[in-house]
Amino acid sequence: MFEENNESTELEKTKELEELSDLNNQIVEVNENVENTHEEIKEEKPAEEFFTKPTKVKLKDKIMAWWKKRTKKQKILIISGAVLFFILLIVGIILLVRVLTKKPEVEPPKEVIVQEENYRYENGVLIFLNKNKEEIGRYTCENQNEELCFVSYYSTEDDFDVEKKVYVDNSPIKTRSAIIEETYVFINDNPRKEEEKVKLYDMKEQVDKGTYALIKKVSDAKLIAKNENNLYGVIEIANNEILTKLEFTYDYLAFTPNEKNAYISTQSGRNFVMDETGKNLSKAITGTIKNLNGNYVKVKLDSGKYEVYNYNNQNVLNESFDYVELYSDYAVLINDTKMYLKFYDKNKLNEAAIELSNKDYVKTSIYDEENTLKETKESFSIEENNEMLTINILNNTDSKTIMVNKAEGNLNKTLRNMNYFDGKLYIYSNTEKTNLLGSYTCSNKNNVGSGVTSLKNCVLATDTIFEDNDYEVPGSVGAIPVFNERFIFISDNPDLVNETNKTIVLYDLKKNTSLGKYRNVNTYSYTGTNDITFSTVTDLQVVAENQSGNFGVIKLNLSEVAGHIGFNYSSMERLRDYYVAKGPHGYLLVSKSNGSESSSAIQYKIRNYNKDYVKVKRDDGKYYIYKIQDMQGKSLNENGYDYIELYDNFFAGVNSNNQLGVFTYDNPKTNIISGGELIPLTSKNYYGNGTLAFKINGTSILVNNNNSGKYIVLPTEE
Repeated sequence: MFEENNESTELEKTKELEELSDLNNQIVEVNENVENTHEEIKEEKPAEEFFTKPTKVKLKDKIMAWWKKRTKKQKILIISGAVLFFILLIVGIILLVRVLTKKPEVEPPKEVIVQEENYRYENGVLIFLNKNKEEIGRYTCENQNEELCFVSYYSTEDDFDVEKKVYVDNSPIKTRSAIIEETYVFINDNPRKEEEKVKLYDMKEQVDKGTYALIKKVSDAKLIAKNENNLYGVIEIANNEILTKLEFTYDYLAFTPNEKNAYISTQSGRNFVMDETGKNLSKAITGTIKNLNGNYVKVKLDSGKYEVYNYNNQNVLNESFDYVELYSDYAVLINDTKMYLKFYDKNKLNEAAIELSNKDYVKTSIYDEENTLKETKESFSIEENNEMLTINILNNTDSKTIMVNKAEGNLNKTLRNMNYFDGKLYIYSNTEKTNLLGSYTCSNKNNVGSGVTSLKNCVLATDTIFEDNDYEVPGSVGAIPVFNERFIFISDNPDLVNETNKTIVLYDLKKNTSLGKYRNVNTYSYTGTNDITFSTVTDLQVVAENQSGNFGVIKLNLSEVAGHIGFNYSSMERLRDYYVAKGPHGYLLVSKSNGSESSSAIQYKIRNYNKDYVKVKRDDGKYYIYKIQDMQGKSLNENGYDYIELYDNFFAGVNSNNQLGVFTYDNPKTNIISGGELIPLTSKNYYGNGTLAFKINGTSILVNNNNSGKYIVLPTEE
């Protein structure tokens, strides 16, 4: 049965193929007939008729004629093919229309959640959070995009010299505004990023409380705001109230922390410092205010230079700088990467420049897009611990530390023409301490702490009075002057100083060198002050004791120091035109002019002299007279006096009863006062300053008991 069906099928297929073959042969035959007909027409038609206008045949008639010539089978096939073509065309058009008009599949909206420090954005809603990240309120955004609707940032329009935080591209890192009293929040909800309108929103009442162009933080609850008219004021939110603290009348307002909580304002184009009530604390300030403290402002001029002004708009330091940083009682001043510190009264905290490694004077912290700190740029930082300042000089990862003692700076305020910093004395020719003559590095640093009012270890030296005679009456010694703006005596001693380790250095400020070291010196300046003074000398003789305990004399002139009398004596003091020096054989007179020994030696201390005689004081405390050229001989008077005063042709002697007599050198036993009378004295102030017990002038004796008019008969002059 299966085979019969196959055979039948095969026969049908063969039959169809034969029919198709016959149809094809017929189509070929038709074509050949058409071609033959065209050929016959060409051959039979006369030439003269060839150019005759042909008879116009309608297209419809041609088609009908052609159709009539088709066989029945051909007609069926043509109709079937046409129907099939139109069916396929319609199906294709339908499919194409469906493809072209197919609507894209609508995906469900993506969930957008952004978590920030005090809010969360969820699909067009701001959810406000407290410190514990708990929800405290909501706001439905008008512009439902996390980049258009968010809790506002504080404005970054101010450009003060304060620490900056920026991204790698140098754009500032913004600070999110705070939620106040868990009720009030500032919101940006604008159709474009470029718009920066800030809306104050009450999340409890769910209403807007105002719109601003920007806000700036004074405190979490107090803010500077700029209204939509571009005027500035201050608002404060407290106890569920929004208070206007300063009316919106200012061209500009800014705040940076300072001791007086003062604002910086611009009024009619002029800059002022004003208090929280709007009262101006300053006059109009010249330049752009870059920072301030309670009494001073630093300004930047159009030239780019900095200056320091007080609130009266006075340049307190009278200088301009590359950069300035204000601290409470001093300022950091920088020029050419060299740092100096000064009090606002111009007194210095350092003399030697502190070298900086870079110009990153304002600390800048640089973060990447993930807010990870990548780099900190900073040239210096200062730490204060009581009176000590630790100055860190920074250069990327490297740093060094310099210590500055504020107590030294405060002490220097009391020192005239001199400063002391970190073991160095600095000497200036002017009281402003701007013209430096030179410096001396101390071997023994001064210990200067809070409240110290004077230098102890390394300080200007004072004269030592060697004199113990009846002529030289020292005044108040004081500090030895700086001679010729060059030579200075400096006392440089340890805390436990004594005569064996005491040191006075003679120093040349111009050559920065030590010229000699001594235990004691006497320049006979007797300034009477511990302040520095100046003296010009051309031939100054200075008695000095060297560190071996020997005495001699040095000379100072305009440009040098030289020896004058050798250090060969165990003591030395000035006495009018001579020095009384003690040598190995006793006391003698040494000429000031040439240093020669002008007398023989005597065992006793010489108290004074005249041209021929000296008076001495023996160990018994009594006075005696000797001839200068025979001081080893016998004294002129056998009995000593409590006091003797030498004159050219006679001498006065005071006995143990404080009675005065006058005697000649030739006859020292006879009192030449009229009648041989001894005059009683009521005072024992025989020499020196003040009212003396007696005074002889010519032939008159003035006595301090109002008994005057006594006369003596002068010896005949030879």
